Amino acid sequence: MTKAIVIGAGIAGCSTAFSLAQRNVQVTLLEQHQDIAQEASGNPLAMLYPKLSIKPTPANTLALQGFDYTLDLLKRLSNAADFFEQCGQIQLAFNAREAAKQAQIANERFQLLSAEAASQLAGLTLNTGGLYLTQAGWVKPHAFCKALIQHPNISLQANIHARSITPLKNGWQVITSNATLEADIVVICNANYIKQFAQCASAVITPVRGQLNWFKSSSESEKIKRIICSDNHVSPTVDGWHYVGSTYAPNDANAEISSADTQKNLNALQKMLPTIPIDVASVQARIGWRSQTLDYMPLAGQLLDEKCLRENPPRYNAQPQSLPWLQGLYVNAGHGSKGMITAPICGELIASLATQNALPISPELASKLSPSRFMLKELGLKQLAAYLYK
Repeated sequence: MTKAIVIGAGIAGCSTAFSLAQRNVQVTLLEQHQDIAQEASGNPLAMLYPKLSIKPTPANTLALQGFDYTLDLLKRLSNAADFFEQCGQIQLAFNAREAAKQAQIANERFQLLSAEAASQLAGLTLNTGGLYLTQAGWVKPHAFCKALIQHPNISLQANIHARSITPLKNGWQVITSNATLEADIVVICNANYIKQFAQCASAVITPVRGQLNWFKSSSESEKIKRIICSDNHVSPTVDGWHYVGSTYAPNDANAEISSADTQKNLNALQKMLPTIPIDVASVQARIGWRSQTLDYMPLAGQLLDEKCLRENPPRYNAQPQSLPWLQGLYVNAGHGSKGMITAPICGELIASLATQNALPISPELASKLSPSRFMLKELGLKQLAAYLYK
């Protein structure tokens, strides 16, 4: 049986492990913490919806296809009702520019609502209308990740730190804090930590600090029936709490809960829903660091050998199969704030590449996700980077 090692057990690692396991690959899932989903995937609640731009872009395509894939994945998990609710989401038209944007995006799936219609769906009075997406919902990330790895082909090893990855004649060796492991396939899914591995030296990734807050529901706030969004979001009542967030601060390493960030989130909530009372004494917070790329697209796919490429740069019109691919070595990272809708489909992409199955997305879109794309562009090989999987 083919063996794989997946490094990192957040949503990227757990969904990648699941996709590989579904293809009869024996997966060892490594996590540096004592439990899974402790970094960006550690928030108690996440909102599941795509945020689109007006023009059709690769990011839009990935968001929509990833959203559909995650919804389908949740339906395949027998206990999804324990940690997922498809409550719907209203994106408020909070200014003239947003209203104009929404008018161009609206279609059968994204319904354009008046303030009155949006209020009826929301469960309380809204000052503006907006776009309504009935398929959107909330998910509990830890429980989602846990459900994904309840597979006979997945073995979790927690509290283990992967230090280096070295090639073998057939496969890869991963040296960890307490063992040396070998596998045919290795997938690096440790978000902001990917550059600790020499094979990812050219990866361009930025940690983005985000603070989420939550507060106890009240008789008035329990009227909220949908996710309500502007630049921030607020959830319906989930287990007696509402969740509001999240702040956005690139390259901010502050690990302390910020009272200023809490106030930002609460101010955003009051702007969206001015009649909602907040039990200030109940407010709690959590910080996480998203991993974000320069073009806001994930790093997902097979790695190229950077040293070989720099020493012997190929011609701009070279065939992709002639490139120095690192056979069996992949990355799934850089999902920013969209991990719940992009990480699972990227895990499926990697599992398809590793087992030579049909890709879940187009070859053109897969090429735009290559973890080596920035290096290829730096070498003047932009055209080649666009068609890696043709």
